Amino acid sequence: MKARIVIGANYGDEGKGTVVATYTRKGNNVLNVLTNGGAQRAHSILTPDGNITFQHFGSGTYHGADNYYSRFFILNPMQFVQEYESLIVKPAHIYRDRRCMWTTPYDTMANLISEELQKRHCSCGMGIWMTIQRYHSMPTAPLDHFLSMTMALQLSYLETIKTYYEKTLPIPDSWKSVWQSPVLALHYINDCQFMGQHTIACELKDLDYEEMIFENGQGLLLSDTGKDTYDTTPSNTGIQYALELLEEIQADDITAHYVTRPYLTRHGDGHLAEEAKRQWISSGIQEDRTNHFNDHQGAFRYGQLDINALHDRIVCDAKNVEFELEVTHCDEMDRVAEFKKAFGTVNTYDSPTIS
Repeated sequence: MKARIVIGANYGDEGKGTVVATYTRKGNNVLNVLTNGGAQRAHSILTPDGNITFQHFGSGTYHGADNYYSRFFILNPMQFVQEYESLIVKPAHIYRDRRCMWTTPYDTMANLISEELQKRHCSCGMGIWMTIQRYHSMPTAPLDHFLSMTMALQLSYLETIKTYYEKTLPIPDSWKSVWQSPVLALHYINDCQFMGQHTIACELKDLDYEEMIFENGQGLLLSDTGKDTYDTTPSNTGIQYALELLEEIQADDITAHYVTRPYLTRHGDGHLAEEAKRQWISSGIQEDRTNHFNDHQGAFRYGQLDINALHDRIVCDAKNVEFELEVTHCDEMDRVAEFKKAFGTVNTYDSPTIS
């Protein structure tokens, strides 16, 4: 079995979706594993049907890949339903690990309220960090257990989560109508049931595919530092989680694919090395078509990329695994010779590229 691990080398938005879609299209009998993070990811690919952004599904979905949510992925039934219904091509099979954490609307709203109160733009607004903190702070039920409850018990369980936040977070008046809405909980229960009906709970070792493509979220420069920092993500964004999963299935043909643009990008607040206006970095850099300003993440920012520093963090993350460098947006800034000098062979993509 061939395993590919697609990893963002910087702050995210490097073009991981394009790389995953490309290798899926070239492959056969592919399982697209969503390795880490959750539905805060937004990986876009350009297709003959237009631009498609995947959050709760793998970027190989359009080319027929089945999907698997690893135990390091956080499920979001609300986003799952919304995205599933909009998919042009739906996976024949969608699998999930029974151990996945799952996000409720109260985690999401608490995330948005917290960012609003602190007047900052550092979050995708999907409740990822809130979900993780809640799991560490109160008894939690696996999704399958929740699905087996009566509706009365489900409503009671959601009420305990709602109360958990009310004890520590002031709910602004502008949020109270939706926060207190009984309809919200009922809609959410329906979303959970929909997810339960359209996914199969199993372990990765139970599945048989010719190729598995592990699609990481975010990038190496956003990886969990072990501290509660506002400008990183509570997840290991490198190779670690994929290797743990591959060890369980004893895979031996593994290649890591590290993805970068010729320059740096970052959403919202937080440190960005050598930040500059895109026109100052290169006159060829166009305004990004898939990353516009939004209230949660703020502006899309640009910076100079230090190729030697890029090489060092990739080598440090890859350990002894064979890796390839995938450089996207090459038509916007020609640095291929520099990348080849540092890495040897590189795989290049223009932007946008039909995947």
